Amino acid sequence: MARLDEATVTWRLFLCTFAVSIVLYAIGWFTYEPPAEKPLLNFVGGGFTVDHNKAEIRYDLSVKEVRPLRHGMIIEASFEDPAGNGYYVVRERAQRWRRQYNLRSPPVCGVRARKRYLVMLRVLSDRGDVELWHDVLYLTSHLGEDVMPEPPVTTWPGRNFSPNQ
Repeated sequence: MARLDEATVTWRLFLCTFAVSIVLYAIGWFTYEPPAEKPLLNFVGGGFTVDHNKAEIRYDLSVKEVRPLRHGMIIEASFEDPAGNGYYVVRERAQRWRRQYNLRSPPVCGVRARKRYLVMLRVLSDRGDVELWHDVLYLTSHLGEDVMPEPPVTTWPGRNFSPNQ
């Protein structure tokens, strides 16, 4: 077995280190995604929320920041009205400490089972005049309004609102 001197071992170690760094650099180069191409928000979950106590159906949408939003930016969700009267628009301001936002519509009427409803999601500037990002998605209800119970006629202990409110 041939003995290797110190210069040969150092040279081979340098070449191996250089080759590994080139491979890692190439992997980073091909997997890099520029921040400008990432969306501002990511859809986490949502759908229709059924409240049997009040006999109401609402849209419920959860989004998560992918890129940081500046404090005061407006997150706007436009929910299609199932009754066909336009859109319910819900706005919420971005805050420094929050990374996830939950947007809920007012109670909706006319929901049909297995029908897709349009939801438009936008991020606006602080003043609300410039659109910075937008996305369109569809939500489907598995329950129709025909299976909803009637609003309760009476109240019970712990219920803090009047009937049919």
